[in-house]
Formats: sequence, structure tokens, C-alpha cells
Amino acid sequence: MEKNDNPYITFGAQMGDIEADNAVAPHLVELSKLLVRFCNKHYCVEVDEIAPVLRVDGDLWCFGFEGCEKLRLSKKSRYITVDIGMPISRWKGINGYDIRKYLINNLREAVKLMVKRLNKENFTVNEKELWTDFNKVEKEFFLN
Repeated sequence: MEKNDNPYITFGAQMGDIEADNAVAPHLVELSKLLVRFCNKHYCVEVDEIAPVLRVDGDLWCFGFEGCEKLRLSKKSRYITVDIGMPISRWKGINGYDIRKYLINNLREAVKLMVKRLNKENFTVNEKELWTDFNKVEKEFFLN
């Protein structure tokens, strides 16, 4: 598979308040860097971006769900996305290791759902390479 000029798997976020940002963002930034390092190639020729979005509950904004919701595939814009909800109870007063575990587990579930949808559309997905690269991300994520 060819390398991308732009990140292929992006992991954006919307933080519910500054405290949520302070607790979760450092881990999310590290995870995003690892995705660029290890997963920056096309795994599906029909899409240009796999774009899960983390929605972290806080005092200002509360998204009110946990796990994966709102899977959307845009054939015209060539991307697939899903929202990942993270309630306050998953970050407030929680250690960094457990926050990382939550992020990687939910990202894995999101990618599984997106791959399932791409397969349902009869898109060609190089799942073996995707999961091999994802496992590198996960391994490195817990070394830091």
C-alpha cells in the first residue's frame, strides 16, 4: 500500500471542558502521532480517510453516551467516521494507563465497525496489514 501525504487514520476529539482536555488530550496526541507513524497508508482504495472522533464528556459539554455511535460513510467525500463517547467516569480521577487502555480499546472497536461497514459496501480492505500496523501502534502506545 502507498504512503499518504496526509494522515490516513485521524483521531480527532471534542473535549467537554478544560479538565477533560488536560486529562485526555496528552494521551490522544501520543496515539495520533503513532497512527501517523505506523498506519499512514491506504488500507482501502475507496476511502481517503478513516476518521473516528472522540467525544469526551465534561462540565461544559456532555455528549451522554459511551462507546461507538453514529457510523457514517461518505462515498462522495471518500471518508468513514464514527463517534466514540467517553463519559466523565472514564477519565476523572483515572490514571494515565487506564485512560490509554480505554482509548485504544475503543479505537480498536471503532476501526472494527468501520471495516465491517466497508466490507458490507464491497470495498476492498487490506485488513491483515491494517491490524498488523494497528498492533504496532498499540504496543508502542503502552511503552511510553
